[in-house]
Amino acid sequence: AVVSTQSTGVVKPVEGAAAEGVGGFFKGVGKGLVGAVARPLGGINDMITYTIDGIHHHTQFDDQIQILRHPRYIQPDKILRPYNSKQSEGKYLLQQAKSSTQWADEYFHHSCLSKKSVFLLTDNRCLLLQYDDILNHWKVEWSHVYNEIVKVPEVLDEGDGLGIVFSAYMDPNVGFSKFFKERRKKTRIIILQSRLETQRLANEFRKRLHLPSLEPEND
Repeated sequence: AVVSTQSTGVVKPVEGAAAEGVGGFFKGVGKGLVGAVARPLGGINDMITYTIDGIHHHTQFDDQIQILRHPRYIQPDKILRPYNSKQSEGKYLLQQAKSSTQWADEYFHHSCLSKKSVFLLTDNRCLLLQYDDILNHWKVEWSHVYNEIVKVPEVLDEGDGLGIVFSAYMDPNVGFSKFFKERRKKTRIIILQSRLETQRLANEFRKRLHLPSLEPEND
């Protein structure tokens, strides 16, 4: 099949001479040249088409790739430890928060309050993150550096104790606080999903404030 295709340019003049003499010979030469040029160009066109199709298919495949896990969290001491999904998630959340700030904080602990709300502790501050559906991004709802906290975190007394409460000064450079001469205090209540998570967060919070734990955690 290959020989027949490539020899078309030679066969055409011979066929033309046999049918119409000398005039037919030159007609055959013209047809043969056209065929000799057209066939390679057709092959190049096919090659380009298949290449584009391949790129398109590859692009579609890439769109379906999903992140299976967040990058490993390396603690400040740089010691390589077994992968910890919670710490890796917390590091990712903190990076989202830091993208709109000048913070150089290191991740310490976090608790998921809901699918779109996270309370996070760093080495310098506590903060509440909310997920923005429009921007598809986590943003900082509020934050307090630890030296702004004036009432230490405590477990809520009422109900099942599923939450902690603390008070802190508001940042004088943020929001309506800049219109007040004296620094305002704000009471924050963090509602959690279980008593165990409440106790764990309270103890981690107090640890960052160099305070003793409330009581041992029971798994």
